[in-house]
Amino acid sequence: MTDLDAVVAGAAACDARGEPWSLATVVSVRGSSYRRPGARLLVPAESEPIGLVSGGCLEGEAASLAREAIRRDLPLLITIDHSQEGDEVWGSGLGCRGILELLAEPPALARQTVDALRAARRDGESAFLLTGLAGERQRLSREAAEALGAPAADGVARGRPARIGDLVLDPILPPPHLLVCGAGPDAAPLVAAATAVGWRVTVADPRRRLLAGAEVEPAARLDVEPAELGRHLADDPVDAVVVMSHDYLRDGAFLAAVAGRGIGYLGVLGPRDRTERMLAELAERGIELGPADRAALHAPAGLDLGADGPHEVALAIVAEILATLRGTSAAPLRERGGPIHPPM
Repeated sequence: MTDLDAVVAGAAACDARGEPWSLATVVSVRGSSYRRPGARLLVPAESEPIGLVSGGCLEGEAASLAREAIRRDLPLLITIDHSQEGDEVWGSGLGCRGILELLAEPPALARQTVDALRAARRDGESAFLLTGLAGERQRLSREAAEALGAPAADGVARGRPARIGDLVLDPILPPPHLLVCGAGPDAAPLVAAATAVGWRVTVADPRRRLLAGAEVEPAARLDVEPAELGRHLADDPVDAVVVMSHDYLRDGAFLAAVAGRGIGYLGVLGPRDRTERMLAELAERGIELGPADRAALHAPAGLDLGADGPHEVALAIVAEILATLRGTSAAPLRERGGPIHPPM
């Protein structure tokens, strides 16, 4: 369970016992910090907070702010500055030396935000919440949110909160949606690895016996022939695809079905020459991968981690998908010049 899943579950548990709750969210970060904008902490009126907005040094401050928001029934925004020399001894001695803004929402607004988080994670719905410090809240369209200016448009693109004067824009986007084409025995570790980081996962395979197995839970299951896959993708788009049915002709048909759909990551399991032969045969049939598909194609799928066995291969593939969708190099952090995270 990810921290956001824990926040959503924690809200339901508070409701079940009738305990009011607030939500503290990191709105902006300057300098170094353990978490980035969008990190959240669910704060019940009496019980222990759930979630993580730092490495432990800010949770007490965030909880106090959130409980004050419950008492005042108003959103509260504060700036926490531990960028000065000597802050290494402040709260757990993490010494991150960053400046953070935290927004605490009173119960009614916090409920709207958690409902939006739940819908994003369960149904793939986006929400763009604009909150004023007097307690007003608007739910905007994507276009209206982007029209608020460059910081807002950047926040919408990243799925990160943005400060707009005395307002806070909170874009809540669905997690990445991964389509696994093939329900063989090595699909289960990939489903588990992607689910562990909070992604939506769908497994497609016409072989009902494999698809019916418990191994691919909790992924959604799609009982389709590759040629029928396109109409499903039109209704429920995906961000990443991994082709791994271990059948040469079926894999080629899956690859043909997902080509030309603007998918950010196209991974194919198996040797490079196998995929090249597959692509050549598709081209002979008039099915060419365009430049965007070629740029998104990763064959063999996965980072070079020296992976051996399905679980390690799954880790290598999920890491490569994450780096691709985030637009990073996947190089070791020690080789990165400058801060770990780009300026927000």
